[in-house]
Amino acid sequence: MKANLRLIGGQKIQSPNNIYTRPTTLRVREAVFNILSNKVKNSNWLDLFSGTGAISCEAYNHGAKKIIAIEKNKNNSKICLKNLLSLQDIENRKKDIEVICKDVLKWTKPNHERNLSSKNMDLNKLKFDFVYLDPPYEMEFHELVLNQVFNCNFLNKDSLVIYEHSPNLNIKKNTLWETIDVRDYGQSRLTFLINVQHA
Repeated sequence: MKANLRLIGGQKIQSPNNIYTRPTTLRVREAVFNILSNKVKNSNWLDLFSGTGAISCEAYNHGAKKIIAIEKNKNNSKICLKNLLSLQDIENRKKDIEVICKDVLKWTKPNHERNLSSKNMDLNKLKFDFVYLDPPYEMEFHELVLNQVFNCNFLNKDSLVIYEHSPNLNIKKNTLWETIDVRDYGQSRLTFLINVQHA
């Protein structure tokens, strides 16, 4: 294991020493939280394909109220939790965060019983203000996972879905969502999506 990741404030967090994990770069994380600014404060945050939890850690440090991270790899989910538990004042906030070791495609199915995967929260009632998706860039299931996310009952009418993916992928408008912004940062593209019913 290596501690080569840094959060925006400079704190080091851990990352597995393998070629399969691709943590969100500091540049992209800085961009996300500069764009969102103070909207993160007191928000509910869902981190899908969370990996090492770098995005979840940044959300916590920027004032998110509740954070759920979903990661199917057991080793990565343990690192994600360890990284979150290393943050400032976390002892008083342990019930506000949860790392769930589950497959995202199963967990986001509209009929999935999400409450069975939670220790502290009623996930059937929790609505997320922000959903961050960062699947492996080579995977070609963006339409499937987005359809499931936008069909789920965990979004509210103003939720923002942020999809980090390869610049080679263009996410088209759908009957469920529309794109409100696209930003490129080197080898990463951020697509910002809202529910079509938002308007």
